[in-house]
Amino acid sequence: MKYTMAIILIVFLVGCGGTSSSSDGTSGSDGTGKGGSMARFAISGDHLYTLNQREMEIFYVGAPSAPQPLSKVHVPFDVETLFNYKGYLYIGAESGVYIYDISTPSQPTQVAEYTHTRSCDPVVVSNNNLAFVTLNNGSTCRLNSGDDTLQVLDVENPLDPKLIKTMGMWDPKGLGIDDDNKTLFVCDGVAGLKVFEVIKYDHNETNQTSVEILGQQANFIADVDCYDLIPNNGNLIVSNGDNVRQFDYTHFPMQELGQIK
Repeated sequence: MKYTMAIILIVFLVGCGGTSSSSDGTSGSDGTGKGGSMARFAISGDHLYTLNQREMEIFYVGAPSAPQPLSKVHVPFDVETLFNYKGYLYIGAESGVYIYDISTPSQPTQVAEYTHTRSCDPVVVSNNNLAFVTLNNGSTCRLNSGDDTLQVLDVENPLDPKLIKTMGMWDPKGLGIDDDNKTLFVCDGVAGLKVFEVIKYDHNETNQTSVEILGQQANFIADVDCYDLIPNNGNLIVSNGDNVRQFDYTHFPMQELGQIK
């Protein structure tokens, strides 16, 4: 277990801000890897996508021992995180969420933009076409002028993302979704780790979607210092600036399996 967690720690450390995780290699859609929400890179098939302040760089990694740079694409200056889902890249930014089509892998093309109050903004997407976005009113995000909320977007049509729910939070940062269990995990600052059940409703008569986010106080774990996380098949990896902890969430309350510092 320590060997597994050490590998995961390395992945966390190369993400955004020095303490976050890697992006879900394919963010759950094509099996390359599994990671957290705060990363500035993602893998889709044989291509690696990375973000710097003004560019997305694309590499061919089909031959792992000899990665090849392919191209660079201009992106907005305030981009922060990168998540891949079903042939699209979801880029969290201080001003919103940008969606890029990667049907031509070496030339991502922006196809949509969802704007929100300027705030720090990681994003993850679930298999039922819901995007979960945390907005954080942090000092690095325009001098505490943003929001502290969780927002849920309907991305059934990635070209037209729609806000369907907003939920107040304390100090949200990283988040992750376990589609099999319909379970959403959110790192919420001093409020700790929060666990929610997500229920999606498709209203065929109105062609609209709604969502419920249900949580019980017993699942809000205040003593877990949490910056980013990776839920995967009953195992939850939680990262902060000091350590990485592993939990079993097949039953609640969760059981801690170990940690490394």
